[in-house]
Amino acid sequence: MNFDKIAEKSRTFLVKLQNLPENKKIIILWTIVVILGAGMGYFWVNSAIKSFPKLGEAAGSVISSINIPSSDMPSMPSLDILQTSPTKILPEQNLGGQATPSK
Repeated sequence: MNFDKIAEKSRTFLVKLQNLPENKKIIILWTIVVILGAGMGYFWVNSAIKSFPKLGEAAGSVISSINIPSSDMPSMPSLDILQTSPTKILPEQNLGGQATPSK
C-alpha cells in the first residue's frame, strides 16, 4: 500500500471537514458519537446477558458460605396508640395534652 496516497486523502478530507459550517460539524460529531455508543451498548448488553447466570451462581455460593450469628434481642413491645387509627382517637386521648371542647 502506498501510505503517501492515504495520507494525502486524509489531509484533503480533514480540510473539507474544517471548511464545513459549524452546525454540520456538530451533526457529524453527534452522529459518530451515537454510532459508537450504539455499538458499545450492543456489546455491553451481550456481555451482561452472558455474565448474569455466573453472577447468580457466585452470589449463591457466597451467601451459603456466610455464617450469620443468631440474634437474641427481645422483640419490641407494641404500642396501642400506633395501632389506633386517627378516626378512633377520642377527645380524652388527644395527643396535644389539652382537652378539646365537646359539642
